[in-house]
Amino acid sequence: MGRISPNIKEDAKVTVLDSVVGEGIARPLVGDMWKTKRISATVLRVAPGINRWVISLDANPEIEFEVSAGRMKYVSVTNNNLNNENNNVPEEPIISEPETSISSDSEQDEEETHVSNRNEVLWTNADVTIDSRRVGRSYSGVPIVHISDIEHASPRQFFERFLPVEYIMSTVISSTNEHARASERLWKDLTWMEFMRFIGILTIMTYVQCSDICDYWSTVQDTGGVALEFGQYMSHRRFRDIVKYLKLTDVPTDDDDPFHFARKFHNAFNENLAKAITPGSFLCIDESMCQWMGKIDKGPFQRKIPRKPHPFGCEFKTVADARVNLLVQLDPCEPPEHANKKKFSEYSATIATMLRLTEPWFNSGRTIIADSWFGSVNACTTLYKHGFYSILQLKKRRYWPKNIPHDITDALGSAYGSFVSRTGKFDDVDLTLCSIRDRKNIVLLASCSTTNLKTEITRYIKGHGNVKFRRPAIFDEYNEYRSAIDIFNNLRDNALSYHDVLTTKCSENRILAFYFSAVEANSYSAYCQFVPEMEGTIADRTKKRKNRDSNNLEHNLISINNDSTNSQIKGKYIQRHCISCHKRTSTSCSCSIPRAMCTNCWANHIHNSYNIVRTSESQDS
Repeated sequence: MGRISPNIKEDAKVTVLDSVVGEGIARPLVGDMWKTKRISATVLRVAPGINRWVISLDANPEIEFEVSAGRMKYVSVTNNNLNNENNNVPEEPIISEPETSISSDSEQDEEETHVSNRNEVLWTNADVTIDSRRVGRSYSGVPIVHISDIEHASPRQFFERFLPVEYIMSTVISSTNEHARASERLWKDLTWMEFMRFIGILTIMTYVQCSDICDYWSTVQDTGGVALEFGQYMSHRRFRDIVKYLKLTDVPTDDDDPFHFARKFHNAFNENLAKAITPGSFLCIDESMCQWMGKIDKGPFQRKIPRKPHPFGCEFKTVADARVNLLVQLDPCEPPEHANKKKFSEYSATIATMLRLTEPWFNSGRTIIADSWFGSVNACTTLYKHGFYSILQLKKRRYWPKNIPHDITDALGSAYGSFVSRTGKFDDVDLTLCSIRDRKNIVLLASCSTTNLKTEITRYIKGHGNVKFRRPAIFDEYNEYRSAIDIFNNLRDNALSYHDVLTTKCSENRILAFYFSAVEANSYSAYCQFVPEMEGTIADRTKKRKNRDSNNLEHNLISINNDSTNSQIKGKYIQRHCISCHKRTSTSCSCSIPRAMCTNCWANHIHNSYNIVRTSESQDS
């Protein structure tokens, strides 16, 4: 039973699902697709019973029958236009057959079938064979990182290039010293070199995990058989004091701005990235999460997204170069009362976010790839008017987005790989709407690319086995570049990261950990891409690392429950026998997965591995 609309009354226009009408009435009107269609009707009068009405079908007014109000979807009253809030419901009865029987025969492809759509776009069934980027201005350059003699640059040079060094030296360090002097009379001023040592200590902590932070300053070989002895670089108390008094801005506290403590740092960070990186022809927009350790309602712009690895946190919308996975801009998701004070507030929140992220490259002819959170006709046309092409995914939630025909997926054939291509024009911008039947139906809206068949792919479909089909070029482009932010997030947050080291509830520290993680991920991706001896994609380097011998592998203690070979084993708690002591355990070393290894044996394993490495190095020397 659906939600009952208070607008349902006599002479109201409604739609009902054909299954409510019954096969005997619906099948003659709409054919074999009668179970998935809706038919327009008019409410005649009240019927006996609670919330029951007598309606007549617009396609056949002679047919009258009773139906519950919960089975009807309100459209409008008879003498008014359709309600804008229900723009996905067609005014005319859906009984045209060409929309539901689109085939790939050449004769039928040549015939353009006009699709009935009460929205502002008249969609036409047609293939797109010429890419608009070939006839218009488009950007075809490769991504560039502006570092002198980049082929011989060190990892530290990459790291410093992506940091807003000038802002840190002029504002962060001075504000930290001022804040500390107000509390400690004998405070020794923090310098740039000491701040870099502070970052270096944090970075080593992200690679060597200790149960107690004091172990990092220990002189005893308790950490994998190695004594880190951070005391030779910075005392433990000095390290804690820097964390305690760290300030990212010199702006006084502003209760009206929840992000006041880091807004200037954020702006400087974005400005520096725009100068450090010239992105290539494809940009990917998605979201990233900054982990939050404090109370759920005390974050500057707290969000809860259950599907994320870290559900609670501060959400940022981010844009990255889609070829080398380099973050180039980010924008915090703030409450509406604060977001309305930012640039481009005259647009909707989604479009304003996209414009803020891409502002440094307006009118450059680059192509934007984005998921369904950003997908809409207005977003596609607005980006085009600001000098961007775009390929945006669309999803039906309760309704399809505005100006998208409701039957874009219903018109797909039953065979996997069948697709529907439609063209339309909105606000003088030529648009392409394309859907394909894959494991799930996928719908893309674009102002560029073509629907020419390109790559042949193989899908395993349950009940059908391996299915091969070729998909249009627009889907190839989207699938190639859509994961740039996901790869960046995996590099930033999947392993032990700065979030796990700066485990305080202070807002400055949590946000700073996020920016440090972004800089580290950018540095690694750029170093792998632009240094010849490290050249190759992130995926290639991951494969090479897996093929190295055990002396060069990372030795992390992990849970065997995360091993893919256990996916068929029932139960959430899996145990195996340790390969050394044969005790039952649920852990393993990352170099020996899927074989189990208990915690004690793992410590010995680390000690032996490091001793082997040191012995071989001494022999080589």
